Amino acid sequence: MLAGELRVLLRGVAWWWWLGLAGITAVALTMTPVSGVTRMVLPVAWIWPVLIWSRLGTQRYEHGVDALLGAYPAPRRRMFAEWISGLALTALAGVGPLIRMTGQGDWPGVAAWWGGVLFIPSLALAVGTLSRSHRLFQAGYLPLWYAVANGVPMGDFMGAVRENGVPAGPGPAVFAALAGLLLTAAFAVESLRGRPRR
Repeated sequence: MLAGELRVLLRGVAWWWWLGLAGITAVALTMTPVSGVTRMVLPVAWIWPVLIWSRLGTQRYEHGVDALLGAYPAPRRRMFAEWISGLALTALAGVGPLIRMTGQGDWPGVAAWWGGVLFIPSLALAVGTLSRSHRLFQAGYLPLWYAVANGVPMGDFMGAVRENGVPAGPGPAVFAALAGLLLTAAFAVESLRGRPRR
């Protein structure tokens, strides 16, 4: 099921997108100093898949197959597999910075990275499920990302904004908890929509 959801999520992704991702990863693995990797490369890595993330929770509605998938016997498992595919894409996009932070023993940065990996696909799936459109996630994620890229620590979900070498944002536990709330909301909405009407 996960392999199928990954194929659906990545369907139609152009070769140049993969080349760009490979370039971002190569820069992350070779750039010095490492502080530049977390401050510059990680934000680039986590804006690159924005159009793909925005597909989470929306494709069945935008392609008119929601009624067909509504008859699927395990909708929660399908939705969980969809979220895991988004999580895998997020981790793949940010693997270069993760390797560098791990190599430098930047454990607060690694923890923040994991918070971001959980938060991004959860936000995308929840917003996509609620709105049934890919545009709302794009419209919401871009300002949040832009704030982080410009050094605003308040919403730093990736650990890019640093003070004395330590992530200055709210912390990975906050974004992991937000991810849990967003996933709960997405599953609740999907369950309510799947109930037969009387």
